[in-house]
Amino acid sequence: MPNETGISFNEFKKFCQFLNNLDDFAIAMKMYTYAQQPVSQEEFLRAVMVCTGFSLGSHIVNTVFNIFDKDGDGHLSHKEFISLMKDRLHRGARSHLMHSQNTMEAFKTCVKNEMRTF
Repeated sequence: MPNETGISFNEFKKFCQFLNNLDDFAIAMKMYTYAQQPVSQEEFLRAVMVCTGFSLGSHIVNTVFNIFDKDGDGHLSHKEFISLMKDRLHRGARSHLMHSQNTMEAFKTCVKNEMRTF
């Protein structure tokens, strides 16, 4: 990215808050998909504002588009952004670890596994 200035902590924090409301934003993105309309940066900013109540800076939106616009057309599709972000959020949940109801046994197993690595 030319003229890269980096992302401040406040910009990152707002982006994370936006990701917490990703389901609402995904609905807006699907409407564009059904209408066969790609999402421009201006439309992205407007959808974020409607879904979250705050706006992201143009620098962070430009960064998102540079990262996720795979085909380089200057627009985002549902496939390019939402599917990747949802995958990232689900990977962090570690839902496979939350199925155990016996937390003491799960704790013991975890400690044993960690001790084996030493």
